[in-house]
Amino acid sequence: MSGTLNYCRKVFSAAEQNNSLTTFHLIEKNLTQSEARAACRENYTDLVTVYNDENITALIRLTGIGSAWTGLYRNQSSVKWSNGDDVTFRNQETGDCGSLPCCSTMKADGSWDKIQCTQTKNFMCYKQDQTNPSYYLITDQFLTWYEAQSYCRKIYTDLVSIRDQEQNEAVKIAGMKTKDPFWIGLLCDDWQWADGKRSAYRNWWNDHPKSSPADCVKLVSGKMYSVPCSNTGSALCYSTSLHVSEDRMNWENALYYCKKDNRAGLLHIHTESDHTKVKNELRRRGISGTLWVGLGQSQLFGFWFWSDGSGLGSWTNWVGGQVPQLPLSQHCGAIDTEQDFKWLDKNCRYAFRVLCTVK
Repeated sequence: MSGTLNYCRKVFSAAEQNNSLTTFHLIEKNLTQSEARAACRENYTDLVTVYNDENITALIRLTGIGSAWTGLYRNQSSVKWSNGDDVTFRNQETGDCGSLPCCSTMKADGSWDKIQCTQTKNFMCYKQDQTNPSYYLITDQFLTWYEAQSYCRKIYTDLVSIRDQEQNEAVKIAGMKTKDPFWIGLLCDDWQWADGKRSAYRNWWNDHPKSSPADCVKLVSGKMYSVPCSNTGSALCYSTSLHVSEDRMNWENALYYCKKDNRAGLLHIHTESDHTKVKNELRRRGISGTLWVGLGQSQLFGFWFWSDGSGLGSWTNWVGGQVPQLPLSQHCGAIDTEQDFKWLDKNCRYAFRVLCTVK
C-alpha cells in the first residue's frame, strides 16, 4: 500500500445509506487528475463514478463545500442511455448541437431530434415492473434533460430508453397527449468515466462544461465543474466488492473470467440481505438485462449449487418460487433485472454479462 493512504481523511460506505456494495473514499492531497487516478487505483478501485443524486449526497458528506476530482474526463463523443442500456436502435435522428452535449427528443411521428440538453421540454419516464415497462408522459413540467433525468429517477425508474422499433412505437403512442417533442433518455456527449462505466448522470454548474482545456471534472459543493487536468486537488475514490463485465460470454467462460486479475469468482447470493445489496448496486450503476451468477446444476442428480461447490442453503430466489427441475431445466443460473433480480435457469451456452466478486 502506498503512503497515499495517510492523506485519507474519512470514508463513507454507501451501505450506510442504501445497502449497496460500494464505499467512497477521500484522499486529501494536492494531486493532478492523473495523479489522483493513480492514487485511487493503487489504494482502492478507481476515481469515483457518479450514478445518481444519492451518490452526490454521500460524496458531499466527504467533501463538504470543498472540491475534489471525480472520474469524469473529456474523450471521444459517444451516445448512452440514461439507464445504462446498450444503444442498439436510433430512429431517423436529426439535429446538431455542435460541440455542446446533445440530448434526444421524440417528435409526434416517432422520429427523434437532437437538441441542447439545457433546453426545457416535457419528458417521458418509465417504471420497470417484472415483465414490461410502463410509460409516463410528464406534461405539467418543462425541465432540462438533466432535471428530467433526476425527476424520473426519484418518482419512477428513469427516462425512457428504446431498444427497437416496437418499443419506439409504444413510446410514441404513450406520448400522444402532446404534439410537442419530449425528452427521451438518450445523451450524446464527449465525457467518459475513468473506470469505463456508462453512467449518463451529469449535474453541471451553470455555464459548465467549459471547452478544452477544461477536460477533467471536479465535484464542487456537490456539482460538476470542468477544469484543466493539470489543476490540483483532493481525490474522490471508490472501492467495490462487485465487478460487472462489459463483454458477454457463456457460463463456462464466465467461470474463468471471474478468476482473473483482482476477481475472486462468480457472484454468490446466499441471503436476502445479499440480494438487496446486489439489486441496489446494479440499479445504482444502471445495469440491466440478464447476468450470469455462480449458480450451476448437476446434470446427473439435478441439485443446484454455487460455483465454489457449496449448496444453496435455505434462502433462494427463483422466478415463480419454483426450483428448476430435470429434465426440463437448463443447467446454469442467472439473475434478470427485469424480473426483480430473481434467479432463472439458462442455457449455459448463452452469452450474458457476468457478475464477479472482487478480492
